Amino acid sequence: MNETKETIVRIIAEYLDKDASEISTSDNFTDIGLDSLDIMELVMQIQEELDCKFELSQDITNIDKLAELIESNK
Repeated sequence: MNETKETIVRIIAEYLDKDASEISTSDNFTDIGLDSLDIMELVMQIQEELDCKFELSQDITNIDKLAELIESNK
């Protein structure tokens, strides 16, 4: 797992009060317990921590896709 994915998993795990090993990067955000408000809050935190800006779209449904989006915007 690359550094971007690891950071996203850590942030989401802390937010959900879960162990990072419980979170699959290929599961949809809703499957791991996030709603749209959670996702918006987490996006702000991820942008701040990774020092990046990105526009989230409907096709970004899991951590793998989010990490690809962030990497492509660096």
